[in-house]
Amino acid sequence: MSKLTTFNMPLGPVHVALEEPVYFNLTVEGETIRKVELTSGHVHRGMEALATQRNLIKNVTLTERVCSLCSNSHSFTYSMAVENVLGMEIPVRARYLRVLAEEIKRVASHLFNTAIQAHIIGFKSLFMHVMEVREMMQDVKETVYGNRMNLASNCIGGVKCDVPPDMLKYILGMIDKVEPAVDEIREIYATNSMVLGRTKGLGLLPKEDALRLGVVGPVARGSGIAIDVRKDSPYAAYPDLEFKSITHDGCCIHSRTMVRLDEIFES
Repeated sequence: MSKLTTFNMPLGPVHVALEEPVYFNLTVEGETIRKVELTSGHVHRGMEALATQRNLIKNVTLTERVCSLCSNSHSFTYSMAVENVLGMEIPVRARYLRVLAEEIKRVASHLFNTAIQAHIIGFKSLFMHVMEVREMMQDVKETVYGNRMNLASNCIGGVKCDVPPDMLKYILGMIDKVEPAVDEIREIYATNSMVLGRTKGLGLLPKEDALRLGVVGPVARGSGIAIDVRKDSPYAAYPDLEFKSITHDGCCIHSRTMVRLDEIFES
């Protein structure tokens, strides 16, 4: 290998697309990465210590700020944990409303993740297009819950707001606009040569390694593992709902992306 075509490229310690500090020392040949030395870190915000200084009600607000993209999931989980400890049974309608908020959030989160991938591989116009589609789901969140990121929907014992018929009609109308747009995005990710060249067969996580490492969510399902907590340990209204757990067997970046895009339609 010629020394003229191979060089070291430092990336970090703050990554443009990751929330935690991470440093990569890359040995690259053109666009081919030959070697990577990784030094990872984390951001400690003292959430556990903060929780000990607040009561159960205030901690719903705190847990929702663990992460902005999946904020609803944290307050959802925390509320259920407290309810289980206290032996509380929430109303059936509240269980469905929790699922509704969670799946609205899931669609927006998957679109954001997909957009960021386009940004990382240098496909800026695709990044902007996916973010434009995501804005429709952001409008749904803001209109229904009053917030674009932290929905503040969950509370111990149920939910804070109902979704009346006129608001449900609005949600369904927006979904009718989102679906064809996401279908177009999915077609681009499935066929575009630039996307395929920079995602397919790369970032491999073989099924056996995924099982050994205990990965979950779209990462596991992108390695062909049919694991989904909504089915394997159903909660809220999920036991009453019919939906498929999406899996792909590519074990690569592209496979994990297609899992997310397909899951949007299940949501």
